Amino acid sequence: MKKYFDFLKRHLLEVQLLLWITLGCIYWCYWHFKPFTPNAFVFAYTRPVSSFTDGFITDIYVKNNQFVKKGQTLFTVFKEPYKLKIEELENEIAARCAELKSQEAAVKRNLSEQKQAQARLKNDQYLYTQADNMLKSSAVAGEYAEERLRAMQESQAQLEALKYAGEEIRHRCSMIEAQIKKLTASLELNKIWYALTDVKAFADGYITNLTITPGGYYRAGEVLCGFVDTSCWYVQANIKESELSAIRPGVKARIWLWQHPGKVYNGIVEYTGYAAERRKMSAQTGLTEVEKENEWFLLPQRFPVQIKIVDYAESDKFTHGASAYVELDIPSRPIRQFFWEIFLWD
Repeated sequence: MKKYFDFLKRHLLEVQLLLWITLGCIYWCYWHFKPFTPNAFVFAYTRPVSSFTDGFITDIYVKNNQFVKKGQTLFTVFKEPYKLKIEELENEIAARCAELKSQEAAVKRNLSEQKQAQARLKNDQYLYTQADNMLKSSAVAGEYAEERLRAMQESQAQLEALKYAGEEIRHRCSMIEAQIKKLTASLELNKIWYALTDVKAFADGYITNLTITPGGYYRAGEVLCGFVDTSCWYVQANIKESELSAIRPGVKARIWLWQHPGKVYNGIVEYTGYAAERRKMSAQTGLTEVEKENEWFLLPQRFPVQIKIVDYAESDKFTHGASAYVELDIPSRPIRQFFWEIFLWD
């Protein structure tokens, strides 16, 4: 035993170095027994918040970094122009409807006039037939028969004119009906714009970067603040390309977050990114820029893997962009990866 302690005393530095190397190898193998990366971060779907209508902001109902529920009103754009436009269209539709009723009454009057003209035409046809027969028997003068003919032709022309007038009125009715449909569609559209003057949350989440105040004029589509959709939380893990072949949607994962020390979250892989941009072009010459790589060995490219966190509590507060560690529940080959990355020369 004494010789053993003497040996340790003489080679204490070497023993400590060997111990630390052994512990380091054990630690490295432990974390690389399964695909593991510290290159990960928390994220949720975000969207810019903007008004859908032009105008100045009259009311703001939320504060910066406030949690809002789906459908909650965030702010209001000046409503009066859109309200007056709706009233204008409603009055114009009412006027067109009254005009349509007037034209429909004109159609009925035209039909009555056509009946009267048809009756006169039949009477004139009868009188002309009688006059023509009497002219053949020399019972009347030729002037009388000619007068009856002109009267019949005049009645026939009046009937034709009334028919064309009736057709014109019906076309005018069709035109007014089309105008009413157009105005009705415009009215419905303006009602939509009027409703959109109240900007509402599309999901549960947090308002961020809210710096606007009432009274500012903004155009539709201008970004007013940010919104973080907290209905689902995800982690983007940037995994080495040498480990991508075994990763499939549905693979389980363990997640550690810096902002929640000691907690382990479970996740499921949703998809793996199929591309990572590596090409660069010079803005001055348009030529390809080739980065200076390490000449001893090349680092593997990383690709994004989206993982959905499935078991967090409502009390757990996550922050978009927070750092994370991720371990995937699939077998890895740490020794092979080690020698591949270290000793595969370029």
